[in-house]
Amino acid sequence: RLKYGLFEAADGGTAFLDEVADVSPTVQASLLRVLESSTFRRLGGTKEIQVKVRLVAATNRNLEQMMKAGQFRADLYFRLNTIHIDLPPLRARRPEIPHLVEHFVARHNARYAANRSVSPEAMVLLCDYAWPGNVRELRHVVERALVVAEQVSIRPVDLPEEVRRATAQAPVPAATPGEGGTLADLEAMHIARVLKEVGGHRARAAQVLGISERSLYRKIREYGLDGAEPEP
Repeated sequence: RLKYGLFEAADGGTAFLDEVADVSPTVQASLLRVLESSTFRRLGGTKEIQVKVRLVAATNRNLEQMMKAGQFRADLYFRLNTIHIDLPPLRARRPEIPHLVEHFVARHNARYAANRSVSPEAMVLLCDYAWPGNVRELRHVVERALVVAEQVSIRPVDLPEEVRRATAQAPVPAATPGEGGTLADLEAMHIARVLKEVGGHRARAAQVLGISERSLYRKIREYGLDGAEPEP
């Protein structure tokens, strides 16, 4: 039975190569040939097959340094580096964490016809953690919590010890939700935390939060965070 390879299956669309820095020199050469000619041969075949594929490659390693060290082909590097997007680590994109968590939970709910959620207290812990493993680690932690949670909503006790311990060592935010806290409580805590991290500089805080300065000022008044340190 004929089994299509990556490029043949992606013809007319997009192929994603994850951890491209880990491919062998042999695969690098084959990949370069496909990118240069837009053609390839099936394994054991003699016929040239032409494809039109948009290629997206990702890696957590420094390809430029690997190229200079002779560990990655220079011609392939320059071919892949047509458009370069440097994605900061998740700890530098904390406002995205709640959205990612909700996405993973929604995917779980759709797959298992469930109605799970994340408590505000657990969400605070997830937002405080540094996530050295980035989005993959976050997804694993959320999926694990959904499996071990005994209640409908994920609670702090359902999270790994390292996540709970990291938050215990973090600065105490300006507002703390009580039992049964709301999403507004979580937003207030997150804004207070970001303001503290940027030294009270509201313009920078608005940029980190992804909102306008006017919206930030309104939320500061709404949540009673006027005690934040003034801008330098």
